[in-house]
Amino acid sequence: MKMSKIAKKKNHLDRHNVIIIDKPGNEVVAEAFNRLKDNILFFNADNNVKVIQISSSTACEGKTTVISNLAVTLAKNGLKVLLIEGDLRSPRVHRSFNLDCEVGVYDFILQNKSLNEIVKHTSYGVDVVTRGAKIENPSAAIASKKFKDLVSSAREAYDYVLIDCPPVLDISDYIHTSACVDGTIFCVAYGLTKKHNVKEAVELFKQRNINVLGTVFTMVDPSHGKGYGNNRYTNYYYKG
Repeated sequence: MKMSKIAKKKNHLDRHNVIIIDKPGNEVVAEAFNRLKDNILFFNADNNVKVIQISSSTACEGKTTVISNLAVTLAKNGLKVLLIEGDLRSPRVHRSFNLDCEVGVYDFILQNKSLNEIVKHTSYGVDVVTRGAKIENPSAAIASKKFKDLVSSAREAYDYVLIDCPPVLDISDYIHTSACVDGTIFCVAYGLTKKHNVKEAVELFKQRNINVLGTVFTMVDPSHGKGYGNNRYTNYYYKG
């Protein structure tokens, strides 16, 4: 996948409302996520890349914004999409869709609920599995057979399953989710992510043979867009 670039204005992103592609005046944003969607569809031409996790090296690099808007864009294409909260320590996916966090991964793993019993439907056409109640040992939960069963059930029921994961350098949970997915999208924040953090995260991916589908470059000031104006980049512009 070509490296993708997401830009924003200087004002801060409202992290409680990050579905931005449907907002008036954000046509460029929508087109940008369409390009990312088309890359995903290309990778899945043989139906072998349908479960995807997204992560970053550190926190606050825009991964939840990216995965939430990608999910909506796929759904707008007529695809059946499930977004799973994989960051069990600091869940934010439910905020993107104005959902409560009650009933979710916790209930599937520890209360023997079925996938149908924990799925939340949204007005965007995206189904969401939130974390549910606080899980005392998140790493054990993510590494459990029950979590693998959750992803397996979702794989059978949906065209695409997207998993929002914790940052690579903060928490090692991505190792366990990577065993369930077909590929990883890696977010890098312009002006925020340090080079050595990117290098370390990529080395960890290589050591564990994790399939990195591509990188999304987030939080780029649009005024710097010309500096990246070549065909190696797909441009995403969003208003904070």
